[in-house]
Amino acid sequence: MFSDIFKQLIQNKGVTVYQISKDTGISESLMSHWKSGRQLPKYDSLNILADYFNVSGDFLLGRTNEISNLVEKKETQEEKEPTKSRIIPLYMTGASAGTGNWLSDDVPVEWMTIPKTAITEQADYMLKVRGDSMQPKFFDNDVLLIKKSPSILEGEIGIFILNGDSYVKQMGRGELISLNPAYTPIKLTNYDDIRCSGKVIGTVDFE
Repeated sequence: MFSDIFKQLIQNKGVTVYQISKDTGISESLMSHWKSGRQLPKYDSLNILADYFNVSGDFLLGRTNEISNLVEKKETQEEKEPTKSRIIPLYMTGASAGTGNWLSDDVPVEWMTIPKTAITEQADYMLKVRGDSMQPKFFDNDVLLIKKSPSILEGEIGIFILNGDSYVKQMGRGELISLNPAYTPIKLTNYDDIRCSGKVIGTVDFE
C-alpha cells in the first residue's frame, strides 16, 4: 500500500518529513496522514513525490515492485537516469456526449501513468473521444490530453458542456464545429447553457 511505499522511500533517501516539506512545499501534517494510511495523496502530489524520489508513478501506486536504482542510499554518477513519468486522471465518460457532470467527483476515473513530456506536463486530465465527428484529427477511442481552461480562442479545439451534454469541438464564431464534414455545426443561442471545460492540447497512446 502507498503508506508502506512512502515510508520506505523516506528511509532509503535518508531524509526527514520536515526536509521533504521544505523541498516540495507539501505540509508535514499531510504527509503524516499518508504515512499512517489515513489518507492518499492526490495526483498532483503523487507527481511531486515521483520527481522527488526519482521513481515511476507505477511504483508509487504499487503497480510494480521494481524500485528505481536512484532511490538507493548511495548514488553514483554512472547510474542511468530513469524515464520520467507523471500520473494523470483518465475520466471514464467520453467526450462527445454525456450527462454534463462527468468532471465531478462522482464520475469514475482511472489513474494513468504517462511519459512526462513538454505536452503532457501541461495536461490536467484525459478522456476518450466517442464517435467520428472530429475525424480526421481525432478518431473514436483516441485519448485526449486536456488543459483546464474556462475559455478557448476561435479555431481551437476544446471540451464543452452544452445544455448538459459534453462535446469535443472546434470553437467557431457562435457555433461549435465538427471537423468531419458529415456533421453540421452546432449553432449557439442566448438560451444555451454552455461552458468550456478545457483545451485539447494533444493525444496520448497507451499501446
